[in-house]
Amino acid sequence: MREHRRAVTLVALALGALATLAAVTVSIATGHNARGTAVFSRTSRLTAARGALPPGLMLDGATIARSKRAVGKLGDGDEVIAPLTGSLTPVGVPTPDGAYVVYSSWRQLGRIEPEARGQGMSTGEPVGVPSVRLFDLRTGEDALLEVGAASPAVSSTGALAYLAGESPIVRQNVEYTGRIVVADSPNAKPRVWTSRPARYLPYAWAGTTLLAYRGVTDSEGADLYAFTGPDESKLLAPNAYVIAVSPDGTEVLASVGTRMLERIRVADGSVEDSLALDGAGSSLPHALMYSGSWRDDRVVANSDRGLVVLNVRGGLHLESQFATPAFPHGVSEPVFTDDAHIEGWADLPAPTPTADDVGEPAYDNALVDCDLATGTCTVGAANAARTWTRWITNPSR
Repeated sequence: MREHRRAVTLVALALGALATLAAVTVSIATGHNARGTAVFSRTSRLTAARGALPPGLMLDGATIARSKRAVGKLGDGDEVIAPLTGSLTPVGVPTPDGAYVVYSSWRQLGRIEPEARGQGMSTGEPVGVPSVRLFDLRTGEDALLEVGAASPAVSSTGALAYLAGESPIVRQNVEYTGRIVVADSPNAKPRVWTSRPARYLPYAWAGTTLLAYRGVTDSEGADLYAFTGPDESKLLAPNAYVIAVSPDGTEVLASVGTRMLERIRVADGSVEDSLALDGAGSSLPHALMYSGSWRDDRVVANSDRGLVVLNVRGGLHLESQFATPAFPHGVSEPVFTDDAHIEGWADLPAPTPTADDVGEPAYDNALVDCDLATGTCTVGAANAARTWTRWITNPSR
C-alpha cells in the first residue's frame, strides 16, 4: 500500500512541480487566512552580520545560558554533547513547564586518532560513557539521571523517554544497545517500554506517541517507529529520519530511503503525501537534513543546497530555497520562532586547518537568527570547534 500511494502521489506532484518550476515567480504567499502571512522569495541568498540575538535559552559549551547570560554549569566535568546521535536528536530539551532542561553528556575514555586506522582504537576498547542529566533552571542544580543513557525526549505533558544502555560504556566497533524507558516526569521512576534491547534512539513525542529510531544491524541506518506503550509499536518508515513533526502531532515529515520525502500519519503509518528529490536536472535539493521545524503549512529544513522551506498546502512542494554563502554547511536545526523568523546554529567560514593539512578542518560555530522575508541573518559570538553552542528547543508536539 505504501508503494501504491507513493506512485499515485508522485505522478501528481511531478506535474505540479514542473509547472511550479517553469513559472516565473518572484515570491509566493501562503496561509490559512488573509491576515498577511510572510512572503518569501522563490530563490534567495541569506546574508549574515554579527549582532545581538533575540532572547532565548541556549547551550554554550558546558554552560546553560539565557541570551548569553550564564544560568549554570552543566555536565559535572563531562562534555555536553551527544556523539551517539549528533544532530539526529537534540542535545538538550526543556520541560513544558520551563523548570528543567534534560540533556545528554559524554565522558571520553579512549584516545581517538582520527587519521589512524580504526581511529587508533581496537575493537571492544572503551570509547566513552554517555549519560542523561537534569538541570533545574530555578535552583541551578545539575543532577545525574542515569549513567549509560542517551537521547532524552520530553513530551508536551512532561513525560520523559531515553535509551538506557545495557552497558554504561560505549566500545569501539560494538553496537551500543539498550532499552527505551519512560517516566511520567523527570523526577518519576522510569518504566521499561522495550523488553528486548536494540539500538534505540528516542527522538520526540507526537502527543502521547513516542517517535524513536531503531538501528539496523550492521548499518548506520535506522527505521522510524511509533511507540504507544510498553512493547506497543508500529513501523512508520524503514530507513528514515524525521525532518519535522506537525504542529498538532498527528503527522511527521520524514526522509525515507534515498531522496524521498513522505508525510506520514502517526496513528497508522499511512503516507499522506510525498515528494521525490531525485528528478534529473531538477533544481530541488538532493537531501534534506534532520531536525527541522513545522509551523502552520510550512516546514523549514537544512539541505545540501542551503535552507529550504516546504509547503504542505495543496500538495507537498518546495516554496523557497535560500543559499547560505556565509555558512559553509547551512543552518543546522532551524526552528520557526514566528511566521518569518527561524533560529538555529551554523558553522562559520575560514576553518582552522589540521596539522599538515591532514584530516578535516575544524569550524567555529555560532547561533543564528534569520528573517526569511528579508533574507538576513544575525550571527552571535563565535564558539571554537567542539565547544558547541545550540538553542534549547523541543521538537515534541
